[in-house]
This record gives sequence, C-alpha cells and structure tokens, in this order.
Amino acid sequence: MKFQKPLITLLLLSGFALFFSCKDNNKELFLKRNLEELSFDYTESSREFTVRATGEWSIEVPSEYSWIKVEPSSGIGDGVTYQKVIVTCSRNTADSREGTIYLNGANQSNVPIKVNQKDGLFEWTTYSNGAHLELQNALIVGQASTSTINIPYSKAVGNESFPVTVTLSGKGASGLSVGTTTVTIPEEGDGFIRIPVSGTPNTQGYIQIGVKIDNQDFGQINSIAAMGNTVIEQHFNKFLWGGDCIGNKEGITTVKATAEMSLADETKICAIGDNGANGSGVTSTIRSSNISFYKEIEMENWFGLRNYMRPGYIQLGAASATATEFGSLITPGLDLPGTQDLLVTFRAAIYNNPAPATILVGLIPKNTDGIKTTNVNLISNKESIPLNIRAQTWVNITCVVKNATNASSLVISLPEELNQGGTVQASRVYIDDIVVTY
Repeated sequence: MKFQKPLITLLLLSGFALFFSCKDNNKELFLKRNLEELSFDYTESSREFTVRATGEWSIEVPSEYSWIKVEPSSGIGDGVTYQKVIVTCSRNTADSREGTIYLNGANQSNVPIKVNQKDGLFEWTTYSNGAHLELQNALIVGQASTSTINIPYSKAVGNESFPVTVTLSGKGASGLSVGTTTVTIPEEGDGFIRIPVSGTPNTQGYIQIGVKIDNQDFGQINSIAAMGNTVIEQHFNKFLWGGDCIGNKEGITTVKATAEMSLADETKICAIGDNGANGSGVTSTIRSSNISFYKEIEMENWFGLRNYMRPGYIQLGAASATATEFGSLITPGLDLPGTQDLLVTFRAAIYNNPAPATILVGLIPKNTDGIKTTNVNLISNKESIPLNIRAQTWVNITCVVKNATNASSLVISLPEELNQGGTVQASRVYIDDIVVTY
C-alpha cells in the first residue's frame, strides 16, 4: 500500500506530460495561408498573401515559373502572427499564363497557391463607338492643318514598329497629305498612335481618310474640310425632367398638365423609366399645346415625332409600337450658302431592349413635321449609323451628310427596317450634343 500513492502520482504526472506533449506536437503542425489563388494583370505587379505557422516554413517556386518571384521565400512562425509574403509577376508579353507556388512547413508539403496572369499581347483597340480611328482637330479651309489621325492600342512593350499607308480622297482633301510611312511606339503600356495630316485644305467638302497598318485595314474616317461655321447646335440643357435612363437614376417631372407647364413648376419624383413631362412628345404635343414652354426649353422650329424629354438629352421612339410614326428629330431649316457638305456629330446611347441596330441621319425638306411610313422615303443623302454599343453608355457619333442646301433640315430618325407591315415597331435611342458644321 505504501507504494500506491507514489505510483499514482507518477502515472498522473506522466499523463499530464503526455497531454501537453500532444498539444505541443499539434502546435508544431500548424501551417495556414489566407488564400489559394492570386490573379494579376499583364503588367509587372505585386500582390500579397499571409502565412500563419508554427516553426519554419518556406515557399518553392518551380523553375518553369521563373516569371513568379516571392519575398520572403521562407520564415519562422509563432503560430499567432500573420506573416506577409509579396508575390511579383514580371510583365507578360504573351498569352495568359498560369503557375503554382508551393508552401512547405510544419510537416506539410507542397501546399499549392495558384498564380494567374492575363495575356500581354499587343492589341489594337477601338473607341467606344467601335471605330479604330479618330480625327483630332478640325480641318479648316485656308488654315494649316493641326489634325492627327489617332489610333488606340494597348499592352505595348515599347519597341513596336509598323508600316502604315494612309489615303486621302474627296474634294476636301485638296491641299492635304500624309507623309508617314512607319509608326513606332516608343513607350510601354496603353496609348495612341498619332499620324499628322499636313498641308492646308483649300476646298470645302467631304474628305475620306483610309488607314492600313501592317496591311490590316483599319477602316475610314469620314469628315470634311470646313469653313468653320456651325449651323446647328443643340445640347438639351433646358431639358430638366424625366427619369435618367442612361445614368440609371431617378429624375423629376412637373406636377402640371402639358398646356400649363413651365420650368418654374413644382416637381415630383420621376422613375428611371418614366419619360416625365406627363409623357408628352416634345416636338409634337408640347410644340402644339404649349408654345411658350417650347421656346423656354429652346426647341423653337424643331420638329419630329415620338420623342420625349430626358434630363439633358432626348429619347427617340417608345417601348411599344408607334403606329405609322418613327421616333425622329428634325432640325430647323439649314441656313446655308449654296450647297455644302455637313459634318454631323452627336452622342448616342441605348437603354435596354427594344433598341435599334442602326440610326438614320440625312436630309428632309424643311418644315416636315415628322417621319412616318408615308414619307420616310423623302429622307435623302442618308447615312445609316451602326449602334453596336453597350447599354447605358454614351458614344460619340460622327458622319458626313453631303450636298445640303437651305431647302433642307437635318433629320435623325429610327431606321426604316422598323416598319413591319405598316407598323413601326417598338425601339428607343437617346441623343445628345448635336453639332452640325460646314
């Protein structure tokens, strides 16, 4: 019996020792990282993750992934502290790539962390309207050109060089030339090639600029050599009402009936999809029933059908079929000396379906009250502008309308193909910042 107590004591001490030994062993096996995957852009860049471990740890970067660097590549953890590791990927000049680095320590081996990097291949990009080309600075008759042909690109290394061919045609090209035969990109990253147009234009009129780079056709710029005169300008700055479809925001509208409206009216909240102004057509209902308000919003002498007020811009067309009427906007009569080629610029956007694939720009006899299935054939010198654009995104549109006279107005209209069996189908487009020059 005298030996039982010491024996029991010894067993208890051994048990406690074993228990704490197991706890210590578990602590030594602790190794964690805070994520399993890292993603990088094509540029040289760094990201970090954290390691929490007890004891020594290290990171292995296989030799085939020499584009991945880690700092530090090893450490000693206390089981509590989050230790930062910085992963850096070198600049990628090829296709997208994937790699894996491995974390080791605390009796764990090859714990993977995936590393993904986007492709870094040089790319010619486009403007928001889908075009590869843009002409910067107007060409003015009698003035030395400061215009450049701008072409966007991305992911340049900085040593690219390409042969280029530029052609100029049309009566407005007289006096102009482009001497550039090679374009070189001196710096890394995204930017623009700028090709100067030299000389002094001597004739007002249409000019088409065609560009090929490395035998790839980049399309054409349609513009004019201008006299520097603006004949139409409308920014819809007095349009205060309606839901902001393109900005995706509520708006306000008047609480009064159409015939009594004024910009000084008390207003109420207007939903994003609501036209506001009691849903009235701007150049039809308002023009005929509230002449003073029509002047107040600076739309005097404008015509059209199925168009609606939005805050700072105008909607053409509707969400349901519009009988025989096309959503359209017709400018006042053009005040022109003789026959002129017009440069037309505006911004366009779509909201959601139904949306047109194209929009029509052309000439119509002045004082035409709107575009219908019965007179759409009267639109002349017309241009069909594709609208391959993202919803709720403004894009810049430029086109040339040739041979305009003071007998005409400019019209922007939904396209003829919406006429199906005599009924104009539902479709909507949004227009702002109309400028017409010659």
